[in-house]
Amino acid sequence: MTKIEKKLAEIILRKIEGLSAGQIAEMMVCEGWADRKICERMAICEEIAELEKNGMPRCEAMEVAARKFCCSYEKARDSFYKTIKNHRK
Repeated sequence: MTKIEKKLAEIILRKIEGLSAGQIAEMMVCEGWADRKICERMAICEEIAELEKNGMPRCEAMEVAARKFCCSYEKARDSFYKTIKNHRK
């Protein structure tokens, strides 16, 4: 970790001390600590994975997720494969 990263970690630890996991998650979103695009991509990917787990074919799961998240099929597909690719690294 760089000096700046260490300092950021210290600041974040001070700010979240004593908070519940839910409060920490809310703070991350409200304070802009969470990248909204990445969070959206993860949510879409999780939805597709859950639908697949319940027996739905992947392409159909992508269509359902796209409707649920009010986005295009292409965005749902892209989100799924980018998230999978990033988790394999």
